[in-house]
Amino acid sequence: MRSVLVAVVLTLALPAQAAMYKWVDSQGRVQYSDIPPPPNVKNVEERKLVPSRIQTSGFPYAVQEAAKRNPVTLWTHDCGELCDKAREFLARRGVPYAVRNPSRVDELDAWKKASSGDSSVPRLIIGSTSLKGFDEIAWASALDAAGYPRTAPPIKPVAIPPAEIKITETPAPQAAPPAPVPAVVPDDRK
Repeated sequence: MRSVLVAVVLTLALPAQAAMYKWVDSQGRVQYSDIPPPPNVKNVEERKLVPSRIQTSGFPYAVQEAAKRNPVTLWTHDCGELCDKAREFLARRGVPYAVRNPSRVDELDAWKKASSGDSSVPRLIIGSTSLKGFDEIAWASALDAAGYPRTAPPIKPVAIPPAEIKITETPAPQAAPPAPVPAVVPDDRK
């Protein structure tokens, strides 16, 4: 049973090891084949063929282009049903987006700049356009204007998930004690 399995696996791997042969036959015609030429043929050129591989990000081209021109950021935290509907809408539409949390200390400066002092969430930033609150019609219109397709395969958000962090004063971290220096062992071999 094991030998049958090995034979099947090796047979499936053969296309990856494909070769192309070029030679001139006895009548002077150039021949191309994936089968080796007869043994009496001289000047055979053999080329190993490697299967081509195309890397993609997983998003359709139109979505990739729209995301380059107008990246989408969703500012949200645990604001309940409204924020959940906002996330569901973007995922259903197939829009790649970054999730930012205004309650995180490390994102507070960016939030102040994005919100212009208004603290309501969710807030959607599409390129340079800022949309306050969740309004499905307004969001759909803004995404259309930014070049995002109306239908795309649903995706998950591309960013860190929202975290619940309270903004508090934190004391400066204290320096760690210096690491011990390893002992030097003399080399007596000479």
